[in-house]
Amino acid sequence: MNKASFLIQTCTMHANLLEDRIRLDAVDGEGAYQAIWLTRRLLDQFVPHLATHTEKQVQSGIPPALKLSMDQQALRIERAEQPMPPVTIPLGLTPWLCITIHLKQQTDGLIWTLTDDRMIDAHMALTGQGIRAMLDVFLTSYRALGWDEACFPDWARE
Repeated sequence: MNKASFLIQTCTMHANLLEDRIRLDAVDGEGAYQAIWLTRRLLDQFVPHLATHTEKQVQSGIPPALKLSMDQQALRIERAEQPMPPVTIPLGLTPWLCITIHLKQQTDGLIWTLTDDRMIDAHMALTGQGIRAMLDVFLTSYRALGWDEACFPDWARE
């Protein structure tokens, strides 16, 4: 049996206190939707990989942690001034649970793959600013759920 493949164009994350999970609502280029549950256990393992990739990309004369902290703050200001409309999934769409996350290195970033290991793979291309934005949204969701932020580097938490 072949797994379905879903190419995420954009997504919105929701911290769900009742489920103690993050729900990623996603839409593809054709207007199809997916809702994906992400657990803390899985994200605690995944977030450091995003941070490490970002840290390796720093090419500056100033200390990398300072550069990343400044870039993260600029990203937050830009996102606050120019918010993207949230993805709103159709009523009745049943979320599926992400079991495994894969990252594949590309020349200009990463391919992020979420999978239930049986029926579906959801893929999203992430570049430098997109990776930092994803880290920031995860951090915001962690804080909303009261989860420990130890998996995030200092430069992302400041």
